[in-house]
Amino acid sequence: MVPLCAGAVLNPVNSTMIATALAPIGREFAVGAGATAWLVSVMYVASAVGQPVAGRLADQFGPRRVFLAGGLLVAVAGLIGALAPTFGWLVAARVVVGLGTGAAYPAAVAMVREQADRLGVPTPARALGLLNTASLVTLTVGPPLGGVLVDTVGWRAVFAINAPLGLLVTALGLRYLPRSRPRARTLPAWRVLDLPGVALFGGAVVLLMLVLTTLPAPPWPVVLGLAGCLLALVLTELRSRSPFLDVRMLAGNPPLVVTYLRVVLTFLVVYGVLFGVTPWLQEGRGLSASAAGFVLLGMSAVGTVASLFAVRGPRPFWPLFVPALGLLAGSLSLTVLDAGTPVAVLACVAAVFGLPNGMGQVANQVMVYRAAPAEQVGAATGLSRTAQYTGAMIATSLTGLAYAHGVDDAGLHVLGWAFTAVGAVLVTVTLADRSLRRPLDPGAPR
Repeated sequence: MVPLCAGAVLNPVNSTMIATALAPIGREFAVGAGATAWLVSVMYVASAVGQPVAGRLADQFGPRRVFLAGGLLVAVAGLIGALAPTFGWLVAARVVVGLGTGAAYPAAVAMVREQADRLGVPTPARALGLLNTASLVTLTVGPPLGGVLVDTVGWRAVFAINAPLGLLVTALGLRYLPRSRPRARTLPAWRVLDLPGVALFGGAVVLLMLVLTTLPAPPWPVVLGLAGCLLALVLTELRSRSPFLDVRMLAGNPPLVVTYLRVVLTFLVVYGVLFGVTPWLQEGRGLSASAAGFVLLGMSAVGTVASLFAVRGPRPFWPLFVPALGLLAGSLSLTVLDAGTPVAVLACVAAVFGLPNGMGQVANQVMVYRAAPAEQVGAATGLSRTAQYTGAMIATSLTGLAYAHGVDDAGLHVLGWAFTAVGAVLVTVTLADRSLRRPLDPGAPR
């Protein structure tokens, strides 16, 4: 499990570590906040598209190969970012790191499932819990790590650290991960990958990001383009013999679709806290980059402990309902914070969001595993990560709207009320999902 957990850590850490480096990058390359925001957005897009692609590749060609390729891409991205002569090269590095780090988690879940099938046993609950803890709870490790690197070495270290980390993950995978079982394929590789479906899916994600980044008045051509791309994607996948996005399976699988919705709602708020509260702590509360990052560590600590209880018991309702209530309570707390709030109180509020980030998302992954067809578990896991980054893209847009006139208490309160509304929807969706009250299947993790 060590190589799998090490690989799973890279994506969430990289997605949040950049937060404390945006300001110095902007100063060095003389670009504004709108431009540096692309360093966040392009990784979201690359991860949102790349993770289901990596999951499908893992299902079709073997998870070990996909995992190792991802580690090498991470190392390459580290070198590109560390040596980048222009801002455009930094953007390219973030795209590559999104693709590389995005390969690890769906490949890891597919590998765990493959090993369980090979041994004829249910997937171990500890394995699934460890992967989720490593890949999701470590979201909050990014800001303090990035703050320390920026304050002590400089912003290029935020990129350069990926080179040794990528090589380490690759070396661990080569040494310890078992070879994947042979796959029998009746279609050529390009048909198995469903390149038209992948292209339309990627186009839809890019257009969605453009719509969100241009709120509150997105260009109508972009909105119409998004609608047309989604329609073309559905029609293409319905005709495909080996669809990248199995529309028929999703249409007949409400528990899986509702799980994806819960993931979007959860990470809209989790990423909103990371990218909305962090700048407020620095500019509104006056903390340093590293201090702001450490305030959020309580989220990681609570999430780590709470995730241990997410796979216990025969029914997943309570491990999902309790985090939803925690998300709602934490969001309401944001509406009363101000520049005079003690740091200890800020840390406690941040810690509450560890419940949805830890227990809630581990329970959601159990539901993905439970609801997805066995032969599509890698792709289904990848789509759950697409849902995660969809929430992140919405959160980034909301943060920009809330702080349109400056990072201040009023903007934080706007975010708090928006997140409260999202929390109320999440509680309602969780209560209405009857599948959560059914016992887990014998083959599902317990």
